[in-house]
Amino acid sequence: MFLALSAAYAENPHELIDMSDPSVVPSLTILRSILIFMAVGSALQCVFSILLIFGAETNRPLLLVPWLFINPLTIATYVVCTILSVFHYGGTNYGTFLLGHVIIGTSFCLTLAYEILVVYSFYKFLKSLNF
Repeated sequence: MFLALSAAYAENPHELIDMSDPSVVPSLTILRSILIFMAVGSALQCVFSILLIFGAETNRPLLLVPWLFINPLTIATYVVCTILSVFHYGGTNYGTFLLGHVIIGTSFCLTLAYEILVVYSFYKFLKSLNF
């Protein structure tokens, strides 16, 4: 949703965006699909984060694996969506738009990559203890 709204703002920076205008917002079917996908992904992320915390507290490395599986997929999906957004909505007059997406995307990916590295090193540590 952030990508759609920021792209709509980049195309019309001096106007209020009317969300009922079909030229600005994709069709409702697409938006519903995106929202359902995001809701399912967020629910899975919550469940896997709970498993991560429980696995870290009880020293069960197998419970860390789902979190280690879904977060690289999250990074890859975010990178692809950001690149598609930059190429689709970017142009010669949208320097601030491009720079903002590159900065936000890079900071998000680096933060999540660091989290994955920390959890993976903890996973290897637990595996070395033979739990």
